[in-house]
Amino acid sequence: MSSGEETAGKADKAGLKDRIMQGSITLITGGASGIGSAVARDLIARGGKVGIFDLSEQTADALAQELGKNAAALSGSVLDEASIGAALTHLESALGPVTGLVCCAGVPQVPKPVETFSLEEWSKVLDSHVTGTFLSCKVVGAKLAAKGQGAIVNLASVVGYAPGPTLAYGPAKAAVMNLTKILAVQWAPKGVRVNAVAPGWTDTPFLRPSERKGSRNFDTIARCVPMGRVLRPEEIARPISFLLSTEASAITGVTLPCDGGFIAGTGWAPYGGFELREDEQ
Repeated sequence: MSSGEETAGKADKAGLKDRIMQGSITLITGGASGIGSAVARDLIARGGKVGIFDLSEQTADALAQELGKNAAALSGSVLDEASIGAALTHLESALGPVTGLVCCAGVPQVPKPVETFSLEEWSKVLDSHVTGTFLSCKVVGAKLAAKGQGAIVNLASVVGYAPGPTLAYGPAKAAVMNLTKILAVQWAPKGVRVNAVAPGWTDTPFLRPSERKGSRNFDTIARCVPMGRVLRPEEIARPISFLLSTEASAITGVTLPCDGGFIAGTGWAPYGGFELREDEQ
């Protein structure tokens, strides 16, 4: 990097606080790890304040202590409406009136044949992603709508567009995308924007669930992504921050793929992959 580029980069980072999230207070569900924690760090860097809402009180506390006085640890379940309400009350008491919500909470799913996929497993995945997002939006979104302003970003997934072998996770994320549109229209007259991001394959603990013993063949994944790599959590966090900000003031009801070109590249496999050769045109 040249000295000019480095100087410009520093100036850009310095300007983030002034132009994006200064004064914002965002509740992040599933905020203690993965994409949720990346969002928390990015919002803090941009001058915002965050409430880190997570099932793991210990992990939420650790991240809040790392981020400092503009972060509050909140413990609870997105499947408990009263728990979400209590977290919102605590956040506003600690840091001030909430201005935004990011819904990142949800459990991973290892692909299984439908014959061996139990109703309990199905319900666990659907509840955590769909019901959890619905309840979080209901509680926090109602507060934003009553004030007449605010922004919500839900976490969808590329498998909501291009389903794979995840029997419950794919339908759950498609439902989140649909719910996002419904809420966006309902709350648009009340000044609340609702959008979603659809991450592609991102290097988080979610991609390495305990059932896989923390392992995953990233080379196989990278071959399916036109950019040729697994994405980083901060690459998903930055678009989320943008959608929360007033710079996205005209955007509502959309799901933004952040996938390294995965969706766009799904039709290339029959032609031999992403390297187009003349004999395969």
